[in-house]
Amino acid sequence: MAAPALLPAATGFLADVGQLLSVVQGGGVGGDLVPVEASFWQPGTLVPMALAIVMAFFYLQAIEAVGSAVAAALRVGSGLDPRRRLRKRERFCTAWGEAVYFAIQVFVNYRLFSGFSWFWPSGWDLLMADTGKPTPTGDAAAPVYHCAREMRTYYVLEFGWYSMCLVVLFFKKRRSDFLEMLAHHVITSVLIFTSYSFGYLRIGIVVMNLHNLFDPFLNVAKCCHYTFKGPLHVLADVSFGLGAVVFLVSRLVLYPVATYYMWFYLVAFPGAHPIWDATVDQWACKILLCMLYPIHLFWFYLILRVAKKALVGGTVQNDERSDSESEDEEPDAGTGKHTGQDDSSKKNK
Repeated sequence: MAAPALLPAATGFLADVGQLLSVVQGGGVGGDLVPVEASFWQPGTLVPMALAIVMAFFYLQAIEAVGSAVAAALRVGSGLDPRRRLRKRERFCTAWGEAVYFAIQVFVNYRLFSGFSWFWPSGWDLLMADTGKPTPTGDAAAPVYHCAREMRTYYVLEFGWYSMCLVVLFFKKRRSDFLEMLAHHVITSVLIFTSYSFGYLRIGIVVMNLHNLFDPFLNVAKCCHYTFKGPLHVLADVSFGLGAVVFLVSRLVLYPVATYYMWFYLVAFPGAHPIWDATVDQWACKILLCMLYPIHLFWFYLILRVAKKALVGGTVQNDERSDSESEDEEPDAGTGKHTGQDDSSKKNK
């Protein structure tokens, strides 16, 4: 496909993003149905995904720029030497960016899709996608799936976010859970792309919602931890505690239920068996969904370790799930030993 032919795909996607914002303000999705397709043989279908990655990077920079102003106003890291103060404000901005992004995503997800019965656990037997009808020869027709334009745009934007996070992961300082985060981002990006390519957007929307619910609580807890000392630090403890409950319910309880419906209710065509007649793309989605669960279990184990430290020490020291760098002002994850000491710890000695 010639480069000029890609321009309509790009401008069309930008128009879809504008329509998504308009619909979010009004609530609910429109009645404009569009085809869902993504193929390496049709580069035009991949243009929105590439644009979504670039857009995710730039609006994250914009959010973090606001976070930098907020950190300065709250005097994050005041009293520390310039290097440590800068590092602490950088970490505040990272947490601020993710808190704002995931809070917006959860809001938009509920705003657009909460009116559908398949969005709630009681309707998860409706998560299967429409995949055509049998041909006269008895074979399944090629999947032709349509969805609301806003759903397609939301899905592509979410793919852009996780793909951007995957790339940025290699340019950030390595954390102790780098491999777990790498596996999570790779599996999630591939899962979003695969489910999008084959029209399984309903289960994708549900899984996105279950994953995004926890992150605002986690990152608000981080922001409070970096900002407040004394009695106000309880805000970090409360947010972290609420996040732990949300993580337990959404990722360890409801997520496997949604996966169950994907395994035993998604069929290739009417009358097909969800297991024995499953197609290659269905098997790919089912296996990828299962691969995320062990990562969730590992992270919840780390969350419980932090909770245990909070019960013993009276405060949340740090988040071992995704913020476990060895920094001067924070304990090293899993060891409880400090690589350095801040001013308050020196005074205690």
